Amino acid sequence: MNRKQFITLACYAAFIAIGVCVTIFGPAKDILTQRFGLPLKDGGNFISLHYIGAVIGIVVTGSLLDKVNARYLLVGGTLLMGIGLLVLTQAQSLWLAYASMVVIGLGYGALDICPNLVVASLNTERASIALNILNIMWGIGAALGPQVANFALSQQNINIAFLLTGTFSLALAIPFAFASLEPRHRTQGTEDSTAIGAISMWSLIPFVLLIFVYVGAENGFGQWLFTEVTNVTRSTDSVATLATSLFWGGLTVGRVVASLLLRRISDETLLMGTTLLIAISAALLIVLPGVESIALISAFLVGIGCGPIFPTSLAILNRRFPRGTITGTVVAFGTTGGIVIPWVQGQVGADHSGGMIVTVILGFVLLALAWLVQRKPSTAAQYA
Repeated sequence: MNRKQFITLACYAAFIAIGVCVTIFGPAKDILTQRFGLPLKDGGNFISLHYIGAVIGIVVTGSLLDKVNARYLLVGGTLLMGIGLLVLTQAQSLWLAYASMVVIGLGYGALDICPNLVVASLNTERASIALNILNIMWGIGAALGPQVANFALSQQNINIAFLLTGTFSLALAIPFAFASLEPRHRTQGTEDSTAIGAISMWSLIPFVLLIFVYVGAENGFGQWLFTEVTNVTRSTDSVATLATSLFWGGLTVGRVVASLLLRRISDETLLMGTTLLIAISAALLIVLPGVESIALISAFLVGIGCGPIFPTSLAILNRRFPRGTITGTVVAFGTTGGIVIPWVQGQVGADHSGGMIVTVILGFVLLALAWLVQRKPSTAAQYA
């Protein structure tokens, strides 16, 4: 196995780990609110704190990727996420649990941005396809996460899910310790001397908004789907975790399909189609509530729509602005959607539902933003 293959495979494993990590909290947040005496609508606090840490991790990692060997960032990310999960299993106070979520988020942020940029730099030709394949690994982990949580729930101990995921994350520090990738070399001239502030912020805003709404909509839907299916559809925990797995599994299918479609259609055209699918599929939960089969179908289709958005957007961004600092900053600002929107969705649901009307509205907002990104190439290109 050559160096490129070794680093790529380690990145794949890391994406499985972060996929499991983020999706266990959909079912787990309901248990955590009970453990610490919180109302269900405040379960979004755990998700928001996770994403506060993730935003910080993304900003720091994105800036350091142009300066230090990626090995240290990858090892640091696995250690932070693993330690945070293990501490959460022992947390006896709400504040320690909240602090653990921030630490988990810090590691998640590092492992979210670093492998994307590493794989993109190792596969400069057809980066959008390589990034969709990498993010398929995330989808596999995301589909496994609810079932890991379901196993823990069947044992009446959600800490089992945190322990298993944390141990897997810590183990990844071993292969990453042997992976080496020097800072991305930039060509001399304008790109070296150009600061982010010198780039037209108008050309970056569509990407920031697209990622903000997407991250918020994906996580709002994924984290509150369990609540929606148990409270509105009146299904069992097993059916609710199945719906959640179908959502994340659909996300994986969407990325597989995207990697094939991108050989024939443009990145921008793909974004238009997938965002429309999200809006229509999420509306099924609102129009036909209380039907298990509809809930399962909706979950799967929304997942397919969500799947290609992040890696494809990242590929477009990297093509127009090929700098780690720019990518890290844009993704960090965008990822704040994971802080805001799941919390808003919890308030809209108000202990009675998963607030799925939020996803429907955001689906149409994503469609408008995808159209805006499609209209921007010639404008943005002059700043690249």
